Amino acid sequence: MKTFFFLPILLLLTGMLSAQDNKQYTQAADSDPEAKQILENIRKKYDGYTTMAADFRLELAFPGQPVEVQRGSVTRRGDLVRFKLGNQEGIINDDAAYIILHGSKEVQINDLPEPGETTGVLTPQNLFNFYEGDDYVLAMQGEETQDGRTLQVIELKPLDRNESDFTKLRLLVDGQRREIVSVKAFSRDGSSYTFLLDATRGNTQLADNNFTFDRAEFPGYHVEDLRF
Repeated sequence: MKTFFFLPILLLLTGMLSAQDNKQYTQAADSDPEAKQILENIRKKYDGYTTMAADFRLELAFPGQPVEVQRGSVTRRGDLVRFKLGNQEGIINDDAAYIILHGSKEVQINDLPEPGETTGVLTPQNLFNFYEGDDYVLAMQGEETQDGRTLQVIELKPLDRNESDFTKLRLLVDGQRREIVSVKAFSRDGSSYTFLLDATRGNTQLADNNFTFDRAEFPGYHVEDLRF
């Protein structure tokens, strides 16, 4: 697997059953019907957009250390994605995945992942559909109130626990607005990673070259092609 998939922005989203839930889940069909319906409604809304744009924050919390916050943005049209996160930028188009490291003035060109290769991985490019498929069991975990909004709490429980790197994945959604509010992953070492969506906009106007990598935009950058 190439460098692209080892970048800090890529968070493994596998976990094991909550200690409070003794039910043995063996297939995705065991998911809570209410949780499935909520996420299906969100999926339909997002899929109805030709383009999407969002501003988000990534909170990194490690035991004994202050919470680190990185701000980012992402745009999407179908499978085409462009994102910014801290001093990193990414362009994913039909040809390759381009990772621009502004701090070191470097561009890494990677092969696109094979089908299923990013299963269980949360990245800016799949932030709106990572929960789709049959890899998780969904369970309702009550409600929370934030800024006057009532949000539903849904936990994703992986079917393949042998690949688990996180103990829990928690999704906060606004069922009424049909929006994802945040995604939080808990690690076994006590750390946690949270994507918080501050603003999501559908059918936003994007430049024609938004998803095109143009080397001229990055003068002085070292470009390394890591494709096979």
